[in-house]
Amino acid sequence: MSGNGQGGDDRKPGSAAKGGLSEEAIAEAKEATIFGIGYKRPPERTRFQKGRSGNPKGRPRATDSSTIGDRSSYGLALREAERMITVREGEEIKKIPAIEAVHRAQYASATKGSAYAQKHIIERYERAERERRRQIEADNELWERYIAHARAAIADAQRHDQELPSFLPHPDDVVIDSERGVSFIGPVTEEGVTRLQETRDLRDVLIVQDALQCREADREEHAIMRVGGTALVCALFLNDHIPRRYQLSEAQLVQRMLRLQRTTKRALRRQFVRDWNTLGVRWGHGMGLPPLDRFERALGELLEALKSLDGS
Repeated sequence: MSGNGQGGDDRKPGSAAKGGLSEEAIAEAKEATIFGIGYKRPPERTRFQKGRSGNPKGRPRATDSSTIGDRSSYGLALREAERMITVREGEEIKKIPAIEAVHRAQYASATKGSAYAQKHIIERYERAERERRRQIEADNELWERYIAHARAAIADAQRHDQELPSFLPHPDDVVIDSERGVSFIGPVTEEGVTRLQETRDLRDVLIVQDALQCREADREEHAIMRVGGTALVCALFLNDHIPRRYQLSEAQLVQRMLRLQRTTKRALRRQFVRDWNTLGVRWGHGMGLPPLDRFERALGELLEALKSLDGS
């Protein structure tokens, strides 16, 4: 819209070859990182598909009665473990799976001194921790390969003066931690890319609006010395809550504001109306943003929406 210059990467992430990592593997890894995979949340590729039989080959012919019995026992055990039961927590009554109630009862027994319960809990925790560590190491290894390939592909395109490939997530937006695993600080879906671009466009038009409002109010003090109005405060808020790669630095903000101060009022108003129209807002003469106190609630809601950009 207004051109960020150095203000972050203007390329819109998309899809690119993953160098040995299948699209299915990347999609499943993203899903696991964002939403988690575990109790009642199997990998998407293993879930039932709408309109498709979960057992297309039909029920297999029974050849061993003991196998049928075992399968029936396993099914009964799972159904009973997942059966919802009513429990009371203080004044609150809620429904939880039976297996969760059993775990709670065992933890309660352990905290009261039961050596048997304590032994079982410690063993179960150690098994779960080993599995968690194994999963983190596997995930980290996958995303390290992803980052290495993506950065190599980008560097190769830069060396040959070619269009840069796009990746979702961008390699700079993947954070790998040996203790906590992988997290994302940027968009991982096309919807997230669109929302991020809309946020950047809104930030930019608010900076233009602040310059125009200052000009019309005959407040042309140096950008660093003056206190901005609602538009500038909102622009800074948006800038602080998008991925760092797309933020405008303090120096870039000052440069942009100084450039807008040198722009004629007529040109500023044309840019202001054009940019708001691009965002789908018809802005009439004399319209402005309300005072900051009326924006407090809206800003809080906007912050919650922006948190979804990094999966937090």
